[in-house]
Amino acid sequence: QLLYRLKSIKIFDPACGSGNFLIIAYKELRRLEMEIFKEMGSLALSEISLNQFYGIELDDFAHEIAILALWLTKHQMNVEFFKEFGRTNPTLPLSDAGNIVQGNACRLDWEKVCPKGKDDEIYILGNPPYLGSKEQNAIQKEDLSLVFGSKEVNKKLDYISCWFYRATKYFSNKFGKYAFVSTNSITMGEQVFLLWPSI
Repeated sequence: QLLYRLKSIKIFDPACGSGNFLIIAYKELRRLEMEIFKEMGSLALSEISLNQFYGIELDDFAHEIAILALWLTKHQMNVEFFKEFGRTNPTLPLSDAGNIVQGNACRLDWEKVCPKGKDDEIYILGNPPYLGSKEQNAIQKEDLSLVFGSKEVNKKLDYISCWFYRATKYFSNKFGKYAFVSTNSITMGEQVFLLWPSI
């Protein structure tokens, strides 16, 4: 049952940078799968796919690095699997590369980036940018307005609020969990009543 569950998990980082959170999540899921195989005395091959991993990255170079890093990590884990079990899935040809999209996470449709299937177990995680209202540029201010639809909110909230709000909306009709590395400013002062009632 746990093996079946592992291949139904989706990991989504909507501010993935060069893919660090996705890489660690992939490695840990593969290692957990290996532990299960050892307990079962199974000779099965890994069924965890890079296609279970999703990301959005604004910077085109970091986006390309994330794709490459996931491929390299898959190869590393295949080598680790081979050392443990004497066989593994082939790394080549490069058939899956994760689902890393280049673009603005405040403007893209997250459901198109990471579609929600009936049996999917989805976890959103990451380290989105946190910029106070005085540090935001015009595009970031516009992002806040597009996400929240309010000029008043636009003037006060930290930029990272967009990710919290979008993650909440993403899960509005489906169970899932999200966690972000964040500034504590969103839990203090006037940001509290601007952000948290909508979440």
